[in-house]
Amino acid sequence: MQSRSHILYSFIFFLLCIPASIALPSTAWSGHLSDSAGKAVSGAVVRLHSLVAGHEYTTTTKVDGKFAFPDLPSDRYELSVSTPDTQWKAESPLLLEKANAATASLQLTSSGQVQVTAEIASGQAAAQASGGEHLSSSEVSNLPLNARDFSKLLLLAAGTMTDTNGAANFTQQFAVNGQRGSATVFATDGFDTTDPEMGGATFSNFNVDGIQEVQADSGVMQAEVGHGAASFTNVVTKSGVNQIHGSMFEFLRNASLDARNYFDYKDPTSKRRIPPFVRNEFGFTNGGPVVLPGIYDGRNRTFYFGEYQGFRQVLGTTQVIPVPTADERQGIDTTAYPKTATDPGDTLFVNVDPRIVAVLNGYPLPNEPNGPLGERTYAASSKAVTRTAQSSIRIDH
Repeated sequence: MQSRSHILYSFIFFLLCIPASIALPSTAWSGHLSDSAGKAVSGAVVRLHSLVAGHEYTTTTKVDGKFAFPDLPSDRYELSVSTPDTQWKAESPLLLEKANAATASLQLTSSGQVQVTAEIASGQAAAQASGGEHLSSSEVSNLPLNARDFSKLLLLAAGTMTDTNGAANFTQQFAVNGQRGSATVFATDGFDTTDPEMGGATFSNFNVDGIQEVQADSGVMQAEVGHGAASFTNVVTKSGVNQIHGSMFEFLRNASLDARNYFDYKDPTSKRRIPPFVRNEFGFTNGGPVVLPGIYDGRNRTFYFGEYQGFRQVLGTTQVIPVPTADERQGIDTTAYPKTATDPGDTLFVNVDPRIVAVLNGYPLPNEPNGPLGERTYAASSKAVTRTAQSSIRIDH
């Protein structure tokens, strides 16, 4: 009886130990390899290393630079290209999934990296909208961005401009193809992050060093986007790899190097040349395998990627408002019947209720008699303080 139990337990154990990879759907992956000048590269070895199953697949490019992998398990792969004397590697892993053929265009850069320009190679669906702009990780990092706001990249797409109706939002709205800014839809890794009331993204200070790709579609949308969207922007975040990678940055800008605005009021009692302005942005990214010494080794299986970005700003602006003059606080008005070249004018006297004197005295006295509001002009600088912090962490298994 015991021997039968042992046989049964051994059979169950055998079933549990069958590799899960055999049940994974397969996909075909092919493409074209070119050098930095755009010429086809022949005889190069394209290598895919599976991060989950640990298998390795290779193929060689033909005379026209074309290559093909006819049957690959759905998996995350490290991509590398080698010739007899040089080797190139992709910056991030490729996600190949779904049982359909995928194509990619690979280009070898002078920095030793392989640039993958096709969206399918990142596991995205083949169907695309009729317009928009797709930017890779290197393009996002290299473009100059004021305030490190990735949403400013949307202005690179045709038919896109800022919507003044959303200027008061922390996240700027964008009018695409003449539609309102509230019709734009944002997502992060495919999950909707659109502000349900005002439109635009719920946050724009996502660390650009943690962005793998920005996919901005406009025009005729895919059905799954919904919302009646004028545009759909999906921010694809980075994932970890077997090697630990990280970055740190700090961006500082202040009023010391800024020119004076023509309308800026120079307070004679202050030593400041212009209204105060200080902007400080800082953050870091870190990613790699999940390894707990003596407990769990997640190399080739489990990865993490975290990012943080802080934003601190003190922005001084010049405010110009009308205030009552010293004569008007006493009920003397010379503006109702002003003096002209043909009319001597007249002075209007109004009794001032003692109960309103305290309110009138609460206003500051005019300090710019030649200002845009005449003798009632009061100009001063005020400070708007903004402090935000944003962080995220993702786990891939």
